[in-house]
Amino acid sequence: MGFIESNLMKDEQVTFEAQFHPVVYWGPILLFILGFASLLLPIEQLQNQWLTEHAWATRIGLMSFIWIIALIRAIEVHGGKRYVVTNRRLIFKRGIVRRRSHELLLRKCEGVQTEQSILGRILGYGSVSVTTGEVTNTYDYIRNPMRFSTMINQMIDGLTRDKAE
Repeated sequence: MGFIESNLMKDEQVTFEAQFHPVVYWGPILLFILGFASLLLPIEQLQNQWLTEHAWATRIGLMSFIWIIALIRAIEVHGGKRYVVTNRRLIFKRGIVRRRSHELLLRKCEGVQTEQSILGRILGYGSVSVTTGEVTNTYDYIRNPMRFSTMINQMIDGLTRDKAE
């Protein structure tokens, strides 16, 4: 059982979980490719004798260093993030070792805004901003942001209908 499931209120259910678009991993993937490209460096042409004698060891060390940076960046980008809509709240959880969470009561939400760049429209990702009074929370790199905002609005609408009845 995860953090969110173990912290639900009585009679609260998860109705939707936003998925991250793979575009968030472009930076780490490019670093990983750069690590492979470091194997092609012309180290033998350098003036340093030790480097030229240990060219393959230098290349593999550089590749390993770049891969470690790529792995750290991938963990940092995703960082255990989860965006969940329940029948009562919008929950944002981040962190693997050190955890941080934000919870917005849906009845306090005033507006939902979706933003997509041209590339975001083509690839199917964007940002969703939720406004509660003076505070705005933005959720970036969401796969299918229109569906996420629609689910938030449906839950808000369901709460206002239950309240009116």
